[in-house]
Amino acid sequence: MKNKIFGLVLILMYCSSVSASTERYNNVANQFKGQALSDETVSNAMMQGACLVQLKELTFKKKNDFDPISEWVNYRSISLLEQYSPCETLIILEVANTQLRESHG
Repeated sequence: MKNKIFGLVLILMYCSSVSASTERYNNVANQFKGQALSDETVSNAMMQGACLVQLKELTFKKKNDFDPISEWVNYRSISLLEQYSPCETLIILEVANTQLRESHG
């Protein structure tokens, strides 16, 4: 069941990221056609970018509010991004965030 949910999440992220605009990259790629990234690599990079945005949303906290779980998630995101892709980090922290909130809620 967890594998099906994981797969569905990845497919949804992939589909939403494919529709994102890469106009700046396309301008550069047009100048250097021989070195341009493959469509699959560009699509993966777009998905990773979408995951970074979602990771920021997950770790965002209000300026004047202290939330120890958000602080922990934000701190962990930096070290996890050194080891894993943005999408893997997002999944790890999303699960951790949910479990921490359920146990402290």
